[in-house]
Amino acid sequence: MNYSIVQESRIGGREVNQDRVAWLATADAILMVVADGMGGHLQGEIAAQIAVDTVIERFRGEAKTLLADPARFLAASLNQVHRAIVAYATEGRIPPHTAPRTTCIACVVQNGQARWAHAGDSRLYLIHGSEQSANGVLRTRDHSLVQRMVDDGSLTHAQAATHPWRNRVFSCLGGDMPPQIEVSPAVPLQDGDLIALCTDGAWSPLGETLVTELRRAPLVTSVPHLLDVAEQAAGPEADNLTLIAMRWGSPDLDTVTRDMSLGVPAERPLTPISDEEMDLAVSEIRRRIPFNPNGASS
Repeated sequence: MNYSIVQESRIGGREVNQDRVAWLATADAILMVVADGMGGHLQGEIAAQIAVDTVIERFRGEAKTLLADPARFLAASLNQVHRAIVAYATEGRIPPHTAPRTTCIACVVQNGQARWAHAGDSRLYLIHGSEQSANGVLRTRDHSLVQRMVDDGSLTHAQAATHPWRNRVFSCLGGDMPPQIEVSPAVPLQDGDLIALCTDGAWSPLGETLVTELRRAPLVTSVPHLLDVAEQAAGPEADNLTLIAMRWGSPDLDTVTRDMSLGVPAERPLTPISDEEMDLAVSEIRRRIPFNPNGASS
């Protein structure tokens, strides 16, 4: 398998980083997972850590070197996360209404196909590298109240971007309600395709900039640059920001390429992003989606 993976997480303007991110691979399968501890609940960072640890350890146990059934693995893993967080809260005698909770998105790539599962509003984008239109992008549908309002036509996408309820989710892992876990069908990958998993602190300020920038530059450049832009656009109250991205095949496009048959990353020179490019990107985001510091946050 030829692929490149770059990840980064930042605290933003918060006192604690409640985001967690990890990836793990065998010779034939790749797992990526992102969790966003919910800030309105006690110890959201603990819930997010339980989520990442649980999914990773289950992958270690089942991927020999392929998963027998990726869809079953994803659904079972996220349900196990929910039970583990509930057990943690019960043992700690934490009241249900303040119990730790987290959103979660996990993706498995094997046999040239991607599958993913999620609960909440952490997102996955699958960007077909050869297509430059919106039709070349798949993304998860947020389990949020605002997304429901967009779906039923009572809210436009532009209104949703600044709505004060935009981060109120109806499905998460942990808490006193069973989660709604959505599992995707298998999607074949082509050389140059990109898969990005991120928390709402990253995707919310960026909008379509996330897709265009990932297509434009090597991941080792675009991932940190996108978090720079999102953090500056969100301002001093920026949420935690996390992004992990993988480019499938086409290793010449990226600075760091991991070929699991060799196990050695290949280094190439970086292309720096100028201050002028950064200022333009931030200005464009603020013009298109005004930042609302009073919005709720997951």
